[in-house]
Amino acid sequence: MTLILAVNDIHATRRPPSSCTDSYWPDLLNLLYQTADVARERDVRAVAWAGDVFHHKAPSRTDHGLVQDLIDVVRAYPCPLYVVPGNHDIQHDRLDSIDVTQPLGVLFKAGALRLEGWADGNLPLYGVPWQQEWSQERVRACLADFRERVFGQSLVVTHAPIYPPGREPQYDGAEYTPARWWADAVDDGPFEHGLAYGHIHEPHGVFAADGSGLRFCNFGALSRGSLDEYNLNREVGCALWSTDGGFEFVPLKARPAGEVFRLRQHEEAATARHRLDGFLSGVSETVLDVLSTEKVLAYVRTLDVGRAVENLAEELLMRQGEAK
Repeated sequence: MTLILAVNDIHATRRPPSSCTDSYWPDLLNLLYQTADVARERDVRAVAWAGDVFHHKAPSRTDHGLVQDLIDVVRAYPCPLYVVPGNHDIQHDRLDSIDVTQPLGVLFKAGALRLEGWADGNLPLYGVPWQQEWSQERVRACLADFRERVFGQSLVVTHAPIYPPGREPQYDGAEYTPARWWADAVDDGPFEHGLAYGHIHEPHGVFAADGSGLRFCNFGALSRGSLDEYNLNREVGCALWSTDGGFEFVPLKARPAGEVFRLRQHEEAATARHRLDGFLSGVSETVLDVLSTEKVLAYVRTLDVGRAVENLAEELLMRQGEAK
């Protein structure tokens, strides 16, 4: 039996997202070291990071200390670490930028292994990195070598906008690749292969596409960078895949959402925005003809909405005055 551990969307950054506390990176680093413990305890053959290791595409926004932290994680694994490049790991959707400008290229120099196509040796692991364009033809082309050389039950790891059947985004311009495309491209025959994917941070669990033998898995991002409802309630973990039993969810010891997110500040900001919106919508053009901008701003300041909202109100009022 072969075991492979898959970790989704780390989004490493020193400066926390606006909705997160200052412990964002230490929390993530702790979770990464926990995955190394899981790899050791479960005796896995390899670990695969499913893209978006880094949060910022611009290399100047990732400091050297952050890269060194990740190098230490790479060296902490008791087995090879493979990385499928994600869209945040490259510039202008060009994979060749990795070796020229990107911090992910430094991790590869430090011992992490790039997963594009089959992994080294006889490991049943295959990678598909982020692509400049997604189409059914492109998905099939990315998996051509998989179909030609598959030698048994295997795991595909990718960074791609995949959604379970029936849960595809319904808004115009949404980027996604139907699960059916991947099932057809794998052409699994007698094997029940697995496909672990990153890019979509919301957990989708394990599912199939129209009776295919291919099993898809996304247990959610390791990062909790956005204050969405699913991030307030979900259990953080990673996926353990085996040639015998398919996917298993492995929970990690993550801090509760109340310690990860700036919930009170978020609620206060939302309340302030609501009060400002209500005030501005209630001010008619007739009133603005009588009141000066200074008087209106003086009233806004009495609302105690904070400097950022006051600045926004001033900008909007100045624009309206210039338009008259």
